[in-house]
Amino acid sequence: MSTLRQKWNALTLGIFGRDPRHLWRRYAVAVLFVALSLFFSNLAPKATLNTVQANAEIINTAGRQRMLSQRILYLSELIATDITIDEETHSKLRSSISEFETAQKRLSSVRKARLKANPDKQQSLLNQAVDDNVAVLVASATAFEAADLKSKAAVKPSNDLNVWPDKILNQLDAAVRRDEKYVVEKVQYVNFIADACLILALLILLMEAIFIFLPGHRLIVKFLKDQEDYETKITSQNEELQHFTYVASHDLRSPLRGIENLTRFVEQDMAREDYAEIPTHMTLLRSRISRMNRLLSDMLAFSKIGKGSAEVTTFDLGDALEEVVDWIDIPDGFSIKLPPDLPTLTAPISAVQQIFLNLLNNAVKHHDKQAGLAEVKYHNAGDAHVFVVADDGPGIPAEYREYIFQAFNRLNPRDAVEGSGIGLAITQKFVASVGGKIRVLDTDAPRGTSFEVTLPK
Repeated sequence: MSTLRQKWNALTLGIFGRDPRHLWRRYAVAVLFVALSLFFSNLAPKATLNTVQANAEIINTAGRQRMLSQRILYLSELIATDITIDEETHSKLRSSISEFETAQKRLSSVRKARLKANPDKQQSLLNQAVDDNVAVLVASATAFEAADLKSKAAVKPSNDLNVWPDKILNQLDAAVRRDEKYVVEKVQYVNFIADACLILALLILLMEAIFIFLPGHRLIVKFLKDQEDYETKITSQNEELQHFTYVASHDLRSPLRGIENLTRFVEQDMAREDYAEIPTHMTLLRSRISRMNRLLSDMLAFSKIGKGSAEVTTFDLGDALEEVVDWIDIPDGFSIKLPPDLPTLTAPISAVQQIFLNLLNNAVKHHDKQAGLAEVKYHNAGDAHVFVVADDGPGIPAEYREYIFQAFNRLNPRDAVEGSGIGLAITQKFVASVGGKIRVLDTDAPRGTSFEVTLPK
């Protein structure tokens, strides 16, 4: 059973899946349904029309039978009153009697079959009376034709007043009207079937439009939009990569030049046997090496953000931020304040911790006084969590609030504040990787910076 279900699921997925390359399967099914709807809308009326045509032939036979009954009366009266009638007239009478009897047998058979499908006692009695009276008329006409000339006037059919002429004619007329009524009902039924099949075909077309063509159109539009988004994203990433490569190569050359100059100074001091400046040069050399190592590490971290699928977990943000605070080297006189009402998040915990680590670390690193405060604030925005990381440091001028999020851009000289200039760019990419936004808030305070981080729930 599970194998059949798996096969069915695979079949429906292959036909109605969201892969644009397989849209032809969806449209092939649509064409098949259109063909089936046209087939049934054409077949059902045709099958009923065949029945109507057969009944129309019965009406024609019944009408001819009535005409034959009148011919039998006319020929028999003519032969009985005029002994000079030739053999051709006798032949016509015999032929009319035979055709009349054959027609009645066929009509009787059809009417019995009709009543067998839809029993009606009254119509059955009426049909039986017609059969009996037709049999009497055939017997009388046959006896008249076989009698000699002297007795023909005595045995002619019109002498049987119980059957001929009004009774048999009225019964034949009534039988024809019943046949006509039946055929009219069949025609109405055919019209109903044709209308029903037309409505069914239109419903099938509507269902195809709703469940096949419209989703297919949406899939194509989505595919084209995704393709356009991917092209825009790739173009943006290429531009970012070009800028990143250019600035990275420039920033990497700076410590390399410093290392080269310092090693040359050390060589010159050693050649002169002047060792007083060597410790200073070595300290600067280690600083340049450390800066280059930090820059390479940050570049590697920046390039990896969003490339892999980080594990999503549910965690308490308060516990996660307390752990982040422990990672920061907080100087004496500086404090970090966390709110008591931090929520539980469902997100990659490493990305969220890295966001707050970079922001809090920047607040400590860029502070220009011995005492300072960094504070995390939180409020629930309905469909999002909104955090504000604020400090009382020197602040960021309004004209540089977008500039600072670009890689390798710095407001302070490298020797004043150690760093790669890529920290906020990394933070912005981490925020974007979890579907959030980050911006610098406008404040009226003369000092301090406030970063607002919005994370979707």
